Amino acid sequence: MAIGARFNDVRSFDGTSLAWTSSGDGDLAVVLANGIACSDTYWTFLYPYLVERGHKVVFWDYRAHGRSGLPVNPNEITLSSHARDLLAVADAAGVERAVLVGHSMGVQTILEAYRISPSLVAGLIPVAGPYEHPGKTLYGGPFWQYLFPFAELSVMPVPWLTRAAWRSLTEQGDLMYWWGRVGRLIGGQASRQLMAEYFAHLSKLDPLISFRMAKAMGDHSAKDLLPEIDAPTLVLTGAKDVMTPPRLAEEMAEIIPNARLEILPEASHTLPIDEPDRFNRLVEEFVTEVEQAERSRM
Repeated sequence: MAIGARFNDVRSFDGTSLAWTSSGDGDLAVVLANGIACSDTYWTFLYPYLVERGHKVVFWDYRAHGRSGLPVNPNEITLSSHARDLLAVADAAGVERAVLVGHSMGVQTILEAYRISPSLVAGLIPVAGPYEHPGKTLYGGPFWQYLFPFAELSVMPVPWLTRAAWRSLTEQGDLMYWWGRVGRLIGGQASRQLMAEYFAHLSKLDPLISFRMAKAMGDHSAKDLLPEIDAPTLVLTGAKDVMTPPRLAEEMAEIIPNARLEILPEASHTLPIDEPDRFNRLVEEFVTEVEQAERSRM
């Protein structure tokens, strides 16, 4: 895994075992939330960068991902579940105030965490992600929104066959990499080594749980919440992102009061590893600003 740290375990609200780690010190923490089916690969550069600059950083694996366990309650694979997991991890890490950073589906996760516990949130950084159904924006149109029900019907009836096909496909790292590049889902600057690590993680996931997570993303919307957010917000997006295009980030930044938008010109949906130098700098500068504002209130 990309984050070379010792992981701890905490039981979430329904008893599910969550693996988490924390490095660095500080009263204000940075909590990282993954995208769907993602590992810590996307935080390879940001995690140590923030720690080296004196920030406390917290990361955890989603339920049924990486080092974490399967959901004790199989019905708890929702955005609310992931948000409550985030809060359980923050509590275990002794976090009282945090900047929440979410990539892809992690944007929906951090928005729901804000909805549940706004007092925890000192700032928000949505990265290359939606605030509601991502199927509405893939390749600029609602294609996946309409295709998903058919895809779901094709994979759910025969679980063993679906799992076998998933493993066979995801274990073909080179094929997956070039398919992602051709489909513009993987940016040109994302290294093959990091993506190989991600695909290795992907091959170990249960595709049926991933489909249920995708359905939960489609059922979720935080549009009603956006105008009520009073935490400082930095919206980051890649100009070449075909999954959650810049116009979606622009909408989010316009609706959230006092939000700031930064578009990275050479980045795609794999933004944190496409332009890590600029991405890391923008995140760290924002966290430092929030940290200073927090201290001035004391």
